[in-house]
Amino acid sequence: MKIILNHFISLKNTIMYRLARVMVASRIRVFFLRQCSGIYIGKNIYLGPYLILNRFTNEDTLSIGDRVAISPNVTIITSSGPESSKLKLKKLEKRKKVIIKNDAWIGTGVIILPGITIGEGSVCGAGSVVTKDVEPNTIVVGVPAKVIRKL
Repeated sequence: MKIILNHFISLKNTIMYRLARVMVASRIRVFFLRQCSGIYIGKNIYLGPYLILNRFTNEDTLSIGDRVAISPNVTIITSSGPESSKLKLKKLEKRKKVIIKNDAWIGTGVIILPGITIGEGSVCGAGSVVTKDVEPNTIVVGVPAKVIRKL
């Protein structure tokens, strides 16, 4: 019975996520993502189209605070690993929650890797690859993202 319930939850999450990706209005995208288990989304957020979200379970994997702006084509990865490769034996897989705190702004095309926390009031510049936690009230840009200024 538990296997059937987990399968149903995974199917519901997949449908809601795919609907969220293609909806025209931000508030509709947010509505569908809030229906997915394991995702917390705060109030008054803007969610740009074509969010790519890689999640590893139905458990708590993504938290987005209040008044966050996530631009189009952002990728948030909570699970990364070699899948079928022999490298899987080396235990390189990483599965960790991503946290985006209140008032953060994530620019277009940003990639956020597993286990990252984006601090309150921080900005991730367009096209950045965030490989380390971002301190509160900080602007980061580049590949990998580096601090360019404190706010």
